[in-house]
Amino acid sequence: METHAEPLNIFIPITAADQAQWLMATAAALSSPNAHGSISVLGLTHVDEGQPISSGTRAAQHLNEQLQALFADNPAVSLLPQRVVASQPWPAVNDIVREHADENTLLLLPWNKGELYAGIDVHLALQAPPCDMAVFSPIRGRKRIRRILLPVRGGSFAALGANISLQLARQTGARITLMHVHGAKDTTNSSDMRREFAQLYSSHPEFSDHVHVSGDPIRAIMREMRTHQAIVIGASAAPGAAISPLALKMLPRDDVLTLVIRTRAPFALSPLPAEPALAAPRAFTSYRVDKWFAEHTFHSREFADIGKLVDLKRRQNLTISLGLPALNEAETVGNVISTIKSALVDDAPLLDEIVLIDSNSSDGTREIAEACGVPWVIHQDLLPDLGGRRGKGEALWKSLHALRGDLIAWIDTDIVNIHPRFVYGILGPLIVNPKIQFVKGFYQRPIRVGDRIQAAGGGRVTELLARPIINMFYPELSGFAQPLSGEYAGRREAFERIPFYSGYGVETGMLLELLNQFGLDALSQVDLEERVHRNQELQSLSKMSFALLQVFMEHMAETKRIQLLGDMERTMKLLRSDDSAFYLEEIDIVEQRRPPMRDVAEYAAARAARLGA
Repeated sequence: METHAEPLNIFIPITAADQAQWLMATAAALSSPNAHGSISVLGLTHVDEGQPISSGTRAAQHLNEQLQALFADNPAVSLLPQRVVASQPWPAVNDIVREHADENTLLLLPWNKGELYAGIDVHLALQAPPCDMAVFSPIRGRKRIRRILLPVRGGSFAALGANISLQLARQTGARITLMHVHGAKDTTNSSDMRREFAQLYSSHPEFSDHVHVSGDPIRAIMREMRTHQAIVIGASAAPGAAISPLALKMLPRDDVLTLVIRTRAPFALSPLPAEPALAAPRAFTSYRVDKWFAEHTFHSREFADIGKLVDLKRRQNLTISLGLPALNEAETVGNVISTIKSALVDDAPLLDEIVLIDSNSSDGTREIAEACGVPWVIHQDLLPDLGGRRGKGEALWKSLHALRGDLIAWIDTDIVNIHPRFVYGILGPLIVNPKIQFVKGFYQRPIRVGDRIQAAGGGRVTELLARPIINMFYPELSGFAQPLSGEYAGRREAFERIPFYSGYGVETGMLLELLNQFGLDALSQVDLEERVHRNQELQSLSKMSFALLQVFMEHMAETKRIQLLGDMERTMKLLRSDDSAFYLEEIDIVEQRRPPMRDVAEYAAARAARLGA
């Protein structure tokens, strides 16, 4: 029974902030941070069976904010960027732990009287744990641990039990009693076991006593527990029983710290179930989107600690650029720039650069940006050999050539109620979770009707066109609150790989391509609260809708979702009127597409030169 007393990396799911104190007390007693142990916390939100998973979104956001506040000043605790929202959370928890675990990871699961912890059945979890595991019930109150009982029979759990007991003893100053229990038919050689005990005593002074007993092991252990305050025991490997009768006697007690341990080797019991069984692909998509919404919808408040974002940025050696697309925005651009620059450049260096991406404004927009200390480029002048097209999408595509950052954020420059959250909100998930490729902002959009403001009347093209088509043909994206919003951020490597539509269809095309190339779980959205901006007239929205339809139809034809029997019409007839009559005006609206930027030779050469500099 050899052990090297390796420091443990504790992994613990937490479902509520008011549980954190007693859960973390046990985790801290085992982690040995001074010996390079660590604690990783996973936020877990349980949703009752039968309720939509997305109903847990607000609770998951609130839990994340509380856990951030609790562990902000504790460098030994790492709050994982993933969150789990589920009615049956064990498969997701299992996958996340398995991804992060190493040979010294210990998963801690609290024991609950009903044997479920936030929907996790510990019997099920013990069947095939992703790493070494302990189910525990803590001591209530402030009872000090002076003696730890470690019953062993020389089985597969002995080394793990010895290591856990040593970590606990070193953190609490307790002494360990090593107890060898064998029944009447047990053929274990007692002298061999004594030699193993002697090795432990000579290597680890925390072992102070040893006891050899025979007969009924449960009765002997319960008798010994009268003078002990903690016990480390192995889970049962008996067929059909994940927890031994002894463990079932000890776990309900609140006067003893009980740790029921299991090595990562699986029990030969029933197989681990996956996600809840869903009969049809449509039902599975609905469930998946509902779960995505709960686990990938953030609130900007969760990333309001700018100092933490700056620290994470530096650790990852990231550079971040903010591009501000503009066309005649002199009325608002100065306030947008000064607000963001003051908070996210001057006060805290979250952004490495802010660049105005101008579309040849004639109202002094560029001069205002320059006066605010922000450089500008005219997008038509970038990559001149490729020509210059009109449109916001063209400006964004070409801005990839002008901006230097690993992460790139874009926000519109007509925002009246500008706040730093419009930027740190969409950057936060990318900085916190390296797996996320793209983040879209959403918000309430008030609209002026006469002399009154309606709280949520904006986003008319979204609700009347985009969302119905998405729900019909791209249900995977139906969880996006505002797929056409103009505030979003992503990784340069992701933006380099997708084509950009030059006009109104840039947001739609971007979302469809990112889904196709990276999958839904690489995409996220953030609640930015409220956005006040200039509302467009109905005729402008009609032209926008015509452009978006082109993008949807083209993409659906390319991905074989529909078959086009002829060319799409690119000319729109708008109904106009004057004082005496109605008439039709024909306007060409052609959504052209630029290739992925990484395929542009001049861009590739410039990037290679920058990276080699």
